[in-house]
Amino acid sequence: MVGRWLFLAAATGFGLLGGAGCADSESMLFVRQAQARVASGSNGCTIDNSPSSLFITEGTLDLAFRTEYSASLLVGNQLVARGNSSQLRTETSRVEIEGAVVRLEDGRNTVWGPFTVPGSGFIDPATGSTPSYGLTETILLGSTYGNGLAAELRQNRAVRRFTSVVKIIGKTLGGTAVESGEWRFPLTVCYACLVSFPPEANDPKLTRPNCELPAGTGSTVVAPCSLGQDDGVDCRVCKLSVRPQDIGLCEPSF
Repeated sequence: MVGRWLFLAAATGFGLLGGAGCADSESMLFVRQAQARVASGSNGCTIDNSPSSLFITEGTLDLAFRTEYSASLLVGNQLVARGNSSQLRTETSRVEIEGAVVRLEDGRNTVWGPFTVPGSGFIDPATGSTPSYGLTETILLGSTYGNGLAAELRQNRAVRRFTSVVKIIGKTLGGTAVESGEWRFPLTVCYACLVSFPPEANDPKLTRPNCELPAGTGSTVVAPCSLGQDDGVDCRVCKLSVRPQDIGLCEPSF
């Protein structure tokens, strides 16, 4: 359906995406879940593209460390295979993800977007009634809005709750535009709320609660996969991550 979509350019300056021939059925492509980033020791962090892998049902953004929230979305393809090697017919039901249309809602009001943000990913056809899955990294709250929130929340220490609404867009190898239905994801936004203070970081020689003791011999303090997003931040990692003038964020007395 030519002209069904007229995409807004993203605030970051990304160009428009889209094209003719958009498929009517939103069930062909769907967002299953947001995959969890899992720390794997010396191998860094991993994200799996299986629907049975760890996933998160809501997100947290700590603006003391980052002002943009992105998620690894697991996208399903229910288009059945059409290829036939005996008839020299190529497979056209594979889907190339091109991006997403994203907006951020505060209650019923849209406070950021809608923007079309580019993305990438590739999904094979379904096997019978079983969908195939692929990953795409998608911005759910942009830094332009996050920077403004940071100034607000640092002053009043408030916590804001939003809903990110996402529609994935792409095309098949046969040239047909496809899109998912809208997928909604709750987001909590705060300032320094993810900082944690393990008992072993407290120096008992000091008369106040503190974060002065380093990790013990033979142990390390593991940084989260995405600092300031979803996972707690050990106060000792906090001290290595913030600007000198913000070091007070990493102490219990803040």
